[in-house]
Order: sequence, then structure tokens, then C-alpha cells
Amino acid sequence: MLGKRVTLGVMLGLGVVLGPGFGCTPSQEAQRVQLEVEVDDAALVIGDNDLGWRVELGTARIAVMDLQFSILGEGHDASAWLPSWLIGRAWAHPGHLSGGDVTGELGGEFILDWTGAGGMQLGTAEMLTGVYQGLNFGFRAAAGASDGLVVDDPLLGHTAHFAGTASKAGQVVMFTAQVDIEAGTQMVGAPFEIEVGPTSAAPVVLQLFPVDPVEGLSLFDGLDFAALDADGDGLVAIVPGEDAHNFLRRTLQSHVHYGAVER
Repeated sequence: MLGKRVTLGVMLGLGVVLGPGFGCTPSQEAQRVQLEVEVDDAALVIGDNDLGWRVELGTARIAVMDLQFSILGEGHDASAWLPSWLIGRAWAHPGHLSGGDVTGELGGEFILDWTGAGGMQLGTAEMLTGVYQGLNFGFRAAAGASDGLVVDDPLLGHTAHFAGTASKAGQVVMFTAQVDIEAGTQMVGAPFEIEVGPTSAAPVVLQLFPVDPVEGLSLFDGLDFAALDADGDGLVAIVPGEDAHNFLRRTLQSHVHYGAVER
């Protein structure tokens, strides 16, 4: 019996006939469509975290692998399976679904750069026709030459690199953050609500939401930048092994901060 994750080759090789939820009549076989995938080049949202710090990002890069697009997911139930640190991060948002069949893929390793290289093309995804509802990808550590990184790049060897400013009540703190997430950890169920038909051609655009657009949750919730700036020099570096890093590592895995749309 096939599991929930069904590759395109298996589905088409078996002559799978998809039902109405996939945008096909019972007598139609799903068709293979190729769509370009790129990184959103829109300005990132500026917003407040739960402690009242207004965070503005000048750099936002994440190393990921194997983009997946899914159909027929199910609404998240936080009380059923979430670890305790994520309960309350709005896993029941409208459009936030998981557990669907993976019927679109762009395999490989990528650096998602929403500030330095927004609008860059990542490659061509193969997708079956249907009504899509979810986006998944795996996290990884950025490599050197294969990712086009120089030896002193702050992303090298890490999963994510952020830089920006945090301000509150007249205090301004410039910060950087290097984040490590175990390779292969997946972000599952970010909203991707489009219908892919036989003639679809619009690129798929990957989005980052530093502030969740539904609940207003921030990637930087839990971070008190005044406390982090213990010496008062206005500079903070968040690195692995610190409590601040662990807060950011956890929020970074939540699907509420990602999405994909047609351009």
C-alpha cells in the first residue's frame, strides 16, 4: 500500500486516476506540468514581537532542500501532536494544512534569500494537475562552494542567517543571528493555495513572513533585545548554544512563517 507521500513518477507510472479534489474528473488521468519556482522579491514585513520590540530585517537567508507541494491536507490539531513549545502558534490557521499527498516536487539544495537576491529562480518543479494546499521543505546546513558561499560568509555551516535592527522606546539594537536546525527536519504545511491546470504557466513564488499574517506571531517572539545587549553597546549576536538561539530555532520551524503563491 502506498503511503501519503507519493512521487510523481510512481503516480504516473501506475496510471493513477485522481478524483475531483485533484481538479480532474474520475475518468481523467493527472497531467504533468512544469512550473518555475522563485523567491519572493517583495519587501519583508516589519512588525513587533510579543515583548514589544519592532524588528526590521536587512538579511534573511535559509538553507533548505527538496521543496514539496501537496494536495488534500488536513487541518492541524495542536493538542493532538504538537510539541509543547509550539502549542499556541496558530497551527489551526485557515489554509494551513498538512498530511496531504505530495504531487509536486523540486528536488535539490537551495539558499532562500529574501533580501539579497529576492526574485531569484530556484528551478523548475514538476507538478500534477490539481488543487494544491500545502508547501513543505527540509532544513539543512549551508555548504561552501556548492552554495556559492565564501569562506567568511556567516551562513556557512548554519541553517539560517538573519541581520537587522530591533527598536523599543527609543532604544535601537543591531543584531545578527546564526541558526542551526538538524538536517532533514521538515517544515510542513505552509499555505500554497492554487489550482494547477494543464495550461498553467505562472511561476510559484516562495514567501517568508517574519510576522505571521493571520495571528501576528513574530519569528522573534520571546527575544528581549535589551536583555541580550548586556553591555549596552547596541550590538547583539545570537549564536547556537544560547537560549535566544533556541527560541529562534523553534519559531523558524513553524509553517506560519512561510507560504507560496502564483506570480
